[in-house]
Amino acid sequence: MNVADSESLSRRLLAAGYTEEPELERADIAILNTCVVRQAAEDKVYSKLHELRRWKSPKRTLALTGCLVRKEGEQLQARFPQLDRVVPIGEYDDFVADLGARYDLSLGEPLPVAGRTGVSHYVNVIEGCDHNCTFCIVPRVRGRERHKPMAAVVEECAAAIADGAREVVLLGQNVDDYHDPDGGGGLAALVEAVERLDGLKRLRFMTSHPQDLEPALLEVMARSRVIAHELQLPIQSGDDRVLKRMARGYQVRHYRAIVERARDLMPDLGLYTDVIVGFPGETREMFEGTRRVMEEIEFDVVHLAMYSPRPGTFAADKMADDVPAEEKRSRINELLQLQRGIAGRRTARWVGRQAEVLVEGADELGRPYGRNRQGKRVVVMRSRVEPGELVEVVVKEANAGQLTGVLA
Repeated sequence: MNVADSESLSRRLLAAGYTEEPELERADIAILNTCVVRQAAEDKVYSKLHELRRWKSPKRTLALTGCLVRKEGEQLQARFPQLDRVVPIGEYDDFVADLGARYDLSLGEPLPVAGRTGVSHYVNVIEGCDHNCTFCIVPRVRGRERHKPMAAVVEECAAAIADGAREVVLLGQNVDDYHDPDGGGGLAALVEAVERLDGLKRLRFMTSHPQDLEPALLEVMARSRVIAHELQLPIQSGDDRVLKRMARGYQVRHYRAIVERARDLMPDLGLYTDVIVGFPGETREMFEGTRRVMEEIEFDVVHLAMYSPRPGTFAADKMADDVPAEEKRSRINELLQLQRGIAGRRTARWVGRQAEVLVEGADELGRPYGRNRQGKRVVVMRSRVEPGELVEVVVKEANAGQLTGVLA
């Protein structure tokens, strides 16, 4: 979603006549787009702001947008006087207009809002979240749910495809809760409408919530040749007591049932999840429940995080952060080691098989790369294929991070 927000602001700047400058020292304007989902992400922002003090001058503009704006507000400029502007998410037009006045950039009619479309186009179909997970700061910094009309989503996707996109990624903090405000249905109906667009080669969506995933969505995925067989489905914990304290709204058995149904329909499903270790009150026994679930389900990728209190959340305000930091590190390292083995075994199953790969670009060695329908990165050896091409690749090698192969 941060990528989508950055692209939206970049399009407005390009339309106003600005150009991108790869070298910071040659740039007039630097904008930080921020994330606060974990403390480590927030700390990176503060570190970067301190670093940019040397770059800042009276002729240069330093601005900040993203989730940190909603969390800290106007305090940011008092704390970091080098900041010229603090821009709330989505409120980009006034910012761009003010820049034009500052730099005396008068072009008359704005240029077309284009020039940013790559192989993948990201579109926010639902902003904010109506859940109240006790650890999560998203409702505070992104607000409550706002749903984009289905017709507007389809129109934006069609325009992106006409502009060169070959993949569309539908985004939401909880994309499964999407519903068309004009009564056109939920996420299953939306993906069916988008997948029918001419020229679209791949359709993905993220992130899902186990409580809201429609059974019909899995069926739509299974019968489509365009929709990725990839599910981003955070479990967060493998213990029902921890899930209840997190206010996740489901139990482990519900999560298992979704995975079983999804794999019945799509045996090749790519399954991705998020896990928090060291949540308040998590005992060793509860942690072992998470370990067992990871062993049983065998996820392709697990995004692991140590619990860090986010100010303003229920867990930070009402629950003691009672798992020692050393114990959190021990638990996360244990799960990292476990998942490395699982991921290695799951990618090894692809050796000798054919994978449908949408080429996204070239790596540092000049080799084309992209992802298969299951979301795994694939490098294509000894070939010249252009970004946006959909190719069949025979997998020759595999490691936990990627597959390598040759054109079929």
